[in-house]
Amino acid sequence: MTVGSIDVVAGIIVRDDRFLAARRSLSMSEPGFWEFPGGKVEAEETLGQALARELDEELSIAIDAFSLWKVKEKKVKGREIRLFFHLVTEFSGAPTPRESQELAWITCEEARGYSFLPADEEILSELSTCLQTR
Repeated sequence: MTVGSIDVVAGIIVRDDRFLAARRSLSMSEPGFWEFPGGKVEAEETLGQALARELDEELSIAIDAFSLWKVKEKKVKGREIRLFFHLVTEFSGAPTPRESQELAWITCEEARGYSFLPADEEILSELSTCLQTR
């Protein structure tokens, strides 16, 4: 039985053949795992508004060009989580960690050596193909 659903946006911030990964700080749930920055969609927010807000809050960047790339659904503790992965191809500002997270620009091949959150890990091979065809 599904208790409720949560929509979550994630930004795959792309620069050349690399993307920005963020390592969750010790004060967050699932500390130490790497992820694509983002977070929960608030009531009355569009996916784009949520992505812009989250990336500003977490990284101090403004998104200039992005597109929805992939949607994944997962059940966690009886709750349906819908993850909306967006490719962010243009942004303003320099990514700056605002939540004590570590940041790294990495290739998909390098990502194999990082411990990503399971939902993010699942799309890395597809992301590699996507970035190669850009």
